[in-house]
Amino acid sequence: GFCLGPLPSAPKTPWGGRPCMAAMTDANSQAFWNEFMRRPDAKEAYQADLRLQEKKVAWLRERQAIEERGEQRRKVADALEEAPADIKKLIAPMFHIRMVDQFLWMLYDECEKKGASFQEKLRDAQTLSHLQKLREHFQDGGEERMEDLEKQWYSICNEVVADEEQKKESKPRSIDIHTLKHVLEFGQECQREGNAKFREGLYNEAMLIYSQGDEMMKKWKVEKHMKNEDKWLKDYHLACLKNKAQAALKLDLFQTALEAADAALEIDAEDHKAWYRKLQAEKGLGKFDEAEESLKSLENVAQWCPDRRRILQDCEAERKRLLVARSKHKAGTKEMLGKAFQAGVFSSDRERELEAEQRHPELEERPKPALPPRPLERKVHLTVALAGDLLDALADSYGDRLFQERVRKCARDSGFDRRLFLSRLKDVAFEKQKPILERWGFDVSEQGVREMTAAIRDHAGKDMPSWLREKQDRCLELLYGGREDGGMAAALMG
Repeated sequence: GFCLGPLPSAPKTPWGGRPCMAAMTDANSQAFWNEFMRRPDAKEAYQADLRLQEKKVAWLRERQAIEERGEQRRKVADALEEAPADIKKLIAPMFHIRMVDQFLWMLYDECEKKGASFQEKLRDAQTLSHLQKLREHFQDGGEERMEDLEKQWYSICNEVVADEEQKKESKPRSIDIHTLKHVLEFGQECQREGNAKFREGLYNEAMLIYSQGDEMMKKWKVEKHMKNEDKWLKDYHLACLKNKAQAALKLDLFQTALEAADAALEIDAEDHKAWYRKLQAEKGLGKFDEAEESLKSLENVAQWCPDRRRILQDCEAERKRLLVARSKHKAGTKEMLGKAFQAGVFSSDRERELEAEQRHPELEERPKPALPPRPLERKVHLTVALAGDLLDALADSYGDRLFQERVRKCARDSGFDRRLFLSRLKDVAFEKQKPILERWGFDVSEQGVREMTAAIRDHAGKDMPSWLREKQDRCLELLYGGREDGGMAAALMG
């Protein structure tokens, strides 16, 4: 017979397969769609369709949000028809601003949920004050300033949400016996290394190591039925916190020491060392009344300690030191409390005063003639809106926690003497001013600080907008370490 040879193979498809001919023609077949989706053009078309669907969903959500805002706006507008004429006049020019619209909706929605009167809420002193501030911002900076305020508002809201989430995460979690073993070993190692650094006088490194142990151990809790394990964890954590407080006291970080001592007392309210470190921290912060209370608590706790006599003797000596510190603080602030801050931080008189206070009389053997300051060359001029932004930048920088502690330490080291404090503060503040000077185009020098001061002072005086004066006061308060906890703001600002 004939030798037929191999049968001819089916032609390859452009995408490399040999499909079944029946499947290729049957659109209802799974094989048809499997082969179809292998084609590059089919994949691209599928992905493009997915992107289109996602855009449609996003567009529908945005449209729904716009419709909801429109409905909210209509309800607020209808409710405002019944408002007094003065309130309508206040709101009308800025009603189209989204931030104002959202603020009014929040008030309206709150009143609806609580069954309160929207008209009464509008007449509330706090509401009127807020609306008046919004109106001032709108008049001074227009829609651009309102957009900046809205960004700040959202930023604050996001920070609040983040803080709440952090609080949820910071709640201690139950620990099993195997994890507890590793945590205790870590705590023991932190204790050992921290103590070694402390004995060497490396207090900053020691405090960081103790802080690592604190952060690890406070994440966990032991179930109540595991009494021995619970005691082990608390004992290690308590020792770590007391050592952290002691290292912070050595560094004059009194707020950190106070927080660590308070955390230790939450674990054991009868620990006399924790009470003593709390007392030292409060004294360092200038909280003399609180320090007196802590001293009384320490004396009560000492009654049950084996070395009661020594602790009580130490308490008596500490009471005398506390009285000396309190009287010294009063003497240092008596003169300052009688003087009001007349011209503001950026007035010409204030600038000359700061320049005059650069010298330290007690460090000089004989008085030297003061050299006149270099003439101020102005290269940068700011609008009132930019002056406000600059004050915000300075306030944010001064609000840093470590800077606040340094300023309060400067006040204590100066014996709360006004002139000495202000002269020393210049060097401390300059570290925070450097990046702002550079970012805003000023020379990174003392001349740059003078020019920055002059640029803000251009808008000071009687005609200074109230919102700018508030920013100036906030900036100054932070610069002086706040009004409490050993800061000088109350004494210098009145």
